[in-house]
Amino acid sequence: MFNRVKIAMYTLLSGVNVALVGQLKLNEIMVLLSTPFVFDLRDFKAYPMFRKIIFALVALFVFQAITDLFIVHSSSENFMRGWAAIIMSILSFIFLFKTLEDDQAIFFFLCMTLIKNIIWTDDNADTDMSYFKFKMVPILSYAVYICSFLLYRRGQWKAVLALLLGYSLLCFARDSRSTGMVFFLGAIIIYCFNSGMYLTRDRLLVFGIAGAILFQFAYVCYVNAVMNHEIGGDHASEQIDRLDNPYNPLSLLMTGRGETFAAMAAIADAPLFGHGSWAKDDNLQYYRILLLYQNEEMNEQLATSTDHLIPSHSILLGAWVNCGLGGFIAVLLIFIFLLRMGFYLIRNAADTALYPVLVLMTIGVIWTFLFSPIQQLRFNIPAIGAVLLRAYYDFMEESATEEVPVQINETIDMLSPEGKI
Repeated sequence: MFNRVKIAMYTLLSGVNVALVGQLKLNEIMVLLSTPFVFDLRDFKAYPMFRKIIFALVALFVFQAITDLFIVHSSSENFMRGWAAIIMSILSFIFLFKTLEDDQAIFFFLCMTLIKNIIWTDDNADTDMSYFKFKMVPILSYAVYICSFLLYRRGQWKAVLALLLGYSLLCFARDSRSTGMVFFLGAIIIYCFNSGMYLTRDRLLVFGIAGAILFQFAYVCYVNAVMNHEIGGDHASEQIDRLDNPYNPLSLLMTGRGETFAAMAAIADAPLFGHGSWAKDDNLQYYRILLLYQNEEMNEQLATSTDHLIPSHSILLGAWVNCGLGGFIAVLLIFIFLLRMGFYLIRNAADTALYPVLVLMTIGVIWTFLFSPIQQLRFNIPAIGAVLLRAYYDFMEESATEEVPVQINETIDMLSPEGKI
């Protein structure tokens, strides 16, 4: 019962900001106070993946401190905010891994996160399309997680497919393409591992080619529908209109994630140690690169009226921009560890009730590390990582437990082929 109280407090308090070391969430204050009671050094030995991820985050902190103190001499305000973000990521990871102790705790966490998303509204939800993307998508996504868990636990995996495909189409129609793609790919993976399909290298090649053709066809239909104002909103129409070749999906990705190319330019200027915590784009050179890929002209008066941070919109590239090559390697290792666990669960844990959630979260890890701002390493990744970690070790323990009776039976058969001892 106490564990559920902690989960409820963590999720519900995450919507309350506290002006402390920049800005902390109220649930992070709770995590900070709880750390002495949940941290256990023995977990490092019992859970090697957990140890590796925490050590990688500690390495990220060390590289950030070196850059801030000895290379770029960041202001105390900036490096305190940067350091606090990494420290809270570490502590949140530890707290959630210890708190989400089984499937029921994870399911309760999903339910409480849904309630939190209903209560707290994103500040960006100011138009019809952005309201759906920033307010409704967090609510509906967790509702789909919960329904998928309940349906899959009852063996109704085809109903899960229908739910995921229907939700993905809704997201595409309402200008939330990344979410739609995650749930669409999740449905395909769940089908492959539940239909009894035997995947060989040749079949994977054929499916890959067929999938690429089908994707391009669907993308062309999507572009035509957006240009005819049948689906999508103003944001989608503006992005499509400014492309020289709107039927090239890479062009859409480039204009939608121009921050990636701005970050690469910033990395080239300081490849070894980076630009430090909360590095400002003082002369707007990287902001100009962003606008170049978005085919937009810069309003000098508007652009200079506020401070701009160096754009990245990628956890991997953001770590390199802020902490240098060492920070990038540390975050890359976290990415690899999470994917290793996620892919293992996708291949082997199709019989578990959490399987749809694990598939979607694994795909989400890929998108988040590649195309989401580095702040998600603090706000989003600890929860996803804790769920994958707990599911991974629970599955490993269950598999080891099931192997023991099999080994005993094999030993009995060897000693007494007649079944008598």
